[in-house]
Amino acid sequence: MYLRVSLTDRCNLRCTYCLDEDVHFAPERLASSELQRLIAAVTAAAGVHKIRLTGGEPTLNPDLPAFVRAARWLVPTVGLTTNGVLLEPLLPELREAGLTKLNISLDAADAEGFARFTRRDRFAAVLSAMRAARRLGFAPLKINAVATTETDAPALVRFALAEGVHLRFIELMDIGVVHGRWEQRYRSSASLIEAITSAGITLSAEPERDDPTSRVHTISGIDPATSTVGFITTVSDPFCATCDRIRLTSLGRLHTCLFDNVGTDLVGFLRREDEAGLFAAIRAAVAAKVPAGNQREGVMASIGG
Repeated sequence: MYLRVSLTDRCNLRCTYCLDEDVHFAPERLASSELQRLIAAVTAAAGVHKIRLTGGEPTLNPDLPAFVRAARWLVPTVGLTTNGVLLEPLLPELREAGLTKLNISLDAADAEGFARFTRRDRFAAVLSAMRAARRLGFAPLKINAVATTETDAPALVRFALAEGVHLRFIELMDIGVVHGRWEQRYRSSASLIEAITSAGITLSAEPERDDPTSRVHTISGIDPATSTVGFITTVSDPFCATCDRIRLTSLGRLHTCLFDNVGTDLVGFLRREDEAGLFAAIRAAVAAKVPAGNQREGVMASIGG
């Protein structure tokens, strides 16, 4: 299994497809020590082979390096998905702690577009963090872009080529603040590919390079070790049948599907020191893992994507 852990539901950006300006976050979260214990329990009970730390924005958790270190004791692959705003000064410690995979969310190739998507003027900080990550040897460095009708796909591909990073477009899902406007903002991967090729950039599908969730394309004339373009087809071609992801929130709930709105509360077992009950609850939830529908309540930040 692949475990994604939301270290906090808080975020320092207000991306137009994710959070309103006046969003209210959870008033309390688990203590870091408790969440680390739950990560260890889920890893052991569910046979987790990979852990990714997410948010909200995980760099807002002051114990992020400790979480990386603890996760690396448990599994060989530990990833981080971050918006990059606060990332740069943390990079050396995260590298030393054992971080192996790094994804940075970036929806535009310039400061103006970044501010339009995020409602914040922090493009320079993200770009600097990205370049620092490359200097420290994070490779392949992946950039995640949520695709909407405002996305300048060719510009993002050219940006990825210039920076030597791997770009992944994520289809917009009908979740949270975008609900009710989703049809007006949604853009399929096929539409993105058409726009990219119309701009004179030749893509070639490379199924042998596909990830479980990403359809990877190489770029004509570019070494695929340097840059590729992937499409995460969450809407146009769902991958539920092959999904091995489970999610643990900063409130201590285990969700076996992105659309599992209820989840399994693990906190009671943890605080009662009921290890047998905790392991049984985790195993029961994973054994019952099935696609849970097509509508998620609340915001994506609360579950970690």
